[in-house]
Amino acid sequence: MQNVELIKEVEQRIVDSYWKGVDIDFQDERWDGKHFYISIVSDKFEWLSRIERSQQIYKILDDLLKKDYIHALRMKLKTSNEL
Repeated sequence: MQNVELIKEVEQRIVDSYWKGVDIDFQDERWDGKHFYISIVSDKFEWLSRIERSQQIYKILDDLLKKDYIHALRMKLKTSNEL
């Protein structure tokens, strides 16, 4: 999967998974096509722990991680009130 395709796929999955109105920044952190950074701001994270937030994102991206399209993923997951 090409880098641009992967970025579009990840962003679309998050939006399609009930995250309408979400602010997403997904980047190839090292420009190697394997190490990524994602920042998501959504009020869907309200009342969730950091672990629960991460688990939700890992669930959405599970097959991409298992197929090693994404080797490493650094996340920043916040609500609008936490900014």
